[in-house]
Amino acid sequence: MVNNSKILIAGLILATLILIIPASQVRLDPSGFSFDTADSDGYKDYLAFVESFGTDDYILLAVKNDLNVSDPKFKKRIHKVNKELTAIKSILKVVDLGTLESSDIFKFTGTSQFWDKKLFESLYKVIPGLSRVISKDAKTLAFIVKIDNENLNGFELETQLEKMKQIIVTAFPEYPRCYAAGIPVLRAAFERYNLLNALVFGSLGLLFGTLLAFYIFKTLWAGILVLLTSLGSLIWTLGIMGFFGMPLNLATGLSFGFILVVSTTTVFHIISKYIQLIENDSKDIALIKTFEIVLRPCFMCSLTTAAGFFCLTISPVKMVQQAGIIISIGVILAFLFTLVITSFCLPRFFMSYESIAFKIKKDFLEHIVKNYMIAGFKKPGFSVLTGIMVLIFLLTGIPKIKTIKHLTNPIIKTTQEAQDLKFIEQHISTATSFSIILTSLGNSFDSKKFWYDLYQFEKKIKSINGIQGLESLTPLVFRLALKLSPIGIKPEIIFHQIMSKSLENDMLRSYLDPVSKKLRIIVHIQNQTSDQIEHILKQVKKDAEITFAQENRVTLSGQLILLRSQTTDLVSSQIKTLFLAFFIITLLMMFQLKSFILGLLSLIPNLFPLVTIFGIMGWFKIPLDPLTIFAAVISFGLSVDDSIHYLTQLKREMFISKAKTCIQDSLKAAYDITSRALVSTTAVLFLSSLGLLFSSFSHVFSLGVLIASASIIALIADLIFMPALVLTFMPLNRLLSLKMKNLVVLTNKK
Repeated sequence: MVNNSKILIAGLILATLILIIPASQVRLDPSGFSFDTADSDGYKDYLAFVESFGTDDYILLAVKNDLNVSDPKFKKRIHKVNKELTAIKSILKVVDLGTLESSDIFKFTGTSQFWDKKLFESLYKVIPGLSRVISKDAKTLAFIVKIDNENLNGFELETQLEKMKQIIVTAFPEYPRCYAAGIPVLRAAFERYNLLNALVFGSLGLLFGTLLAFYIFKTLWAGILVLLTSLGSLIWTLGIMGFFGMPLNLATGLSFGFILVVSTTTVFHIISKYIQLIENDSKDIALIKTFEIVLRPCFMCSLTTAAGFFCLTISPVKMVQQAGIIISIGVILAFLFTLVITSFCLPRFFMSYESIAFKIKKDFLEHIVKNYMIAGFKKPGFSVLTGIMVLIFLLTGIPKIKTIKHLTNPIIKTTQEAQDLKFIEQHISTATSFSIILTSLGNSFDSKKFWYDLYQFEKKIKSINGIQGLESLTPLVFRLALKLSPIGIKPEIIFHQIMSKSLENDMLRSYLDPVSKKLRIIVHIQNQTSDQIEHILKQVKKDAEITFAQENRVTLSGQLILLRSQTTDLVSSQIKTLFLAFFIITLLMMFQLKSFILGLLSLIPNLFPLVTIFGIMGWFKIPLDPLTIFAAVISFGLSVDDSIHYLTQLKREMFISKAKTCIQDSLKAAYDITSRALVSTTAVLFLSSLGLLFSSFSHVFSLGVLIASASIIALIADLIFMPALVLTFMPLNRLLSLKMKNLVVLTNKK
C-alpha cells in the first residue's frame, strides 16, 4: 500500500506539472458571455432584420456641452470625434449631428441652415434620430456608435469603450465625464460582474473548505489536504480546458466553485471515516478500511454530480455546454486527485485518534449534531409534521413564479452603468429600443389610408406607459406633404420620392428597405422591469396587428427581441436539464444502493431542495431566468451527495446488524457516523454561496440566496426529516425492516 501510494503520488505530481503548461494557455473569453444560439429561429430573424436595416446593436455616448450650436468650435469638435471613433476597429458607423446634416433626411426639410438651436427645436420631432444626438436645450450632446457585436463584445468592448469615452472627453474638456448606455454596454457589464462573482465563489469555496477542515478535524494537515486537493483539481481542470481550447467565461468560471466544493467534501468524508477507524486500528489498516467503506459512495457522489451537470450539454448555448463538460470532467478528476493525495498523506502526517477525539468533543459542530440535528429521532412526529407544512408552504409559492425574458437592466443603482443610464434617460433618450417592422404584402405603402392609419397608430402607442419616444419617417413624410400640397395632402407621393433616394442614402435605409418593401419604426422604452417590457411588446404587437394585419405583416425585431428569444430558449433547456438530471441521478442512486426501496427513499430528501428553490422564487418574487434555474440544477447535483452517504451507511448498518436490531437503531447509527461530515460539507457550500450575495446584479444575488437556502434545507431533509418519516410512517418502516431482515439472512448464510 505504501509503495503503491508513493508511485501514484509521484505520477500525480509529474502529470500536474505537465498540465501546468496547457493550463497557462487558458484565456478569458473576449465576449465574456458566449451567448451563441446561431441555429435558433430568433437569431435567423435578427440576421434578416440586420440585412434590411443594419445593426441596432449600438452604444449611446453622451457628454455635457456648454458651447452654442452655432459656434464653429462645436461643429469642428463633433467632426473630430466622429473621425476618431470611426477609426476604431469593429465600429461600423457613428451617427451624430454632422451625420444628420449631410443626410438627405435633413435636405428633404428644405432648410439650408442646420447649426441653429431654434431650428433643432422645430425639427426635433421631424428628423428621426435627432432627439438621440442632442437634448432640447442643447446642453447634452450624444454620439450613436453602431458596432459589430460579433467581434466587439464583452471585455474587448469595455476596453474599447474606455477609449471611446476618452476621445469624447478630450474633445469636450469642460466636463471630464462621458456617459455610456445601450444593450451592449449593459450586457458587457453583466458578464464582467458575474464572472467576477464566479471567481469569488470559487475562491470562497477554497478558503472556507480549508478553514473548516482545520476547525472540524483540529489539525493543520486537514486544511492542507483540502488546499492540496482543491488546487490540484483546479490545475487539472484548467489543463484540460487549455488542451481543448476552452475559454474562461461566466459559466466555466462558475464551474470551478463546484469542482472545489466536490473536492472538499470528498476530503471531509475520507478524513471523518479515517478518524473513526484509527481508534482501534493502525494507520495503514484504518486507511484500507476507510477506502473500503467510503470509496464507492464518494465515487457515486462524484458520478451523480457529473451526470447531473453533463445534462447541461443539451443547452442551445455554447457557454453552458462547455460548463457542463468542464464540471463533469472536473468533479471526476477531483475525486481521483483526492483519492491519491489522501492515501499518501493520511498515514504519514495525521496525529493520533486520542488528540483529535478529545478536541472534537468540545467543539460547536459537535454540539449542533448532538443537540439539534437529532430532532428527527427525539420528536419524529413533530419533525414530519413541520417538514410537511414547510413543503406545502413552499409548493404553494411555485405557481407565483414569473419567468424573466429580458436581462437588459442594471439592478444595483450604485453601479456606474446604472448611473450612466439614468443620466442619458434624463437628458437625451433611452438607449433601449426595439423595432416594429411592417412588410407590405402588396402595394399598401401606396395607399393614403395606410399613411393616415400609420400616423394614428404611432400617436396611440406613444401614449403607452413606458414608451419614451418613436423614430420613423412618418413625421417627415407628413411635414413635406403639408408643405408641398397644403390642400390635398398626399403622403404616399412624398414617400415615393423618399424611397427613390433610399438606395443611395444610408440614413434613410435605417428606416426603409425598398427591395423587401419593409418599413421600420424604432420604439424607445424607459428602463423597465421584465414584466413591464413584456407588457409593452405585447400591447404594441396587438395594436399593430389590429391596424395593419390585412395588408401588412407585422413583426417585432432588434437586439431586445433577440435577447428575449435567447433567454426563453435557455430557460426552457435548463428546465429540461433539471428533469433529465433528476431521472439519471435517481437511477444512479438505485444502482449505488442496490435497492429500489432505498433508491425511492433517496427521492424524499432530494425533493426538498428543489421545492425550496422554486418555492422561494415564488414567495419572494425571484424571477425564473437562466441563472436562477441554473441554481436548481446545481443544488440537486450537490445535495444528493448527502443522501448517498447517509443511505449507504444506513444500508451498511442494516447489513451488519443482528436480527434483533430495529430499523431505528440502524438509522441512529448511520446518523452518528455521517452527520458530522454532512454538516461540515454543507457548511462549505453554504458559506461559499454567500459570496454571491455581494453581486451588483440581482440575478446573481438570487442565485446565492437559492443555493444557500437549498443546501441548508437538503441537510435538514437528510438528517432530520428522512429518519423521522421512516420512524413515523409505518408502511415505510415495515418495508425497511423487511429489507433489513433479508440482509441479515444473507449475512448469516455467508
